[in-house]
Amino acid sequence: MNVAINNSLDWNSEMYRLQLQIMNVGYNRDLQKLFNNISKMVDGLSKMEVDARRTHKYSYVETKVLQINEAIDHLEKLLLMAKLML
Repeated sequence: MNVAINNSLDWNSEMYRLQLQIMNVGYNRDLQKLFNNISKMVDGLSKMEVDARRTHKYSYVETKVLQINEAIDHLEKLLLMAKLML
């Protein structure tokens, strides 16, 4: 699995790339819902990063980044399957 994001600031470029792929596949409610859930996870990550900088405890942030990257990887695989079905 390749790393899609390292922190919440990386989400903007990744979000744009994923949105383009979703639009190319056509409207799919499940893909859009997964994308929205990842976006909410990144919002939570952003709040966790603020707390981590304040308390100097980064282990929770690293775990959240790993979860988000796994979700992005899963979405990319679903997008690939959707493209192959076209």
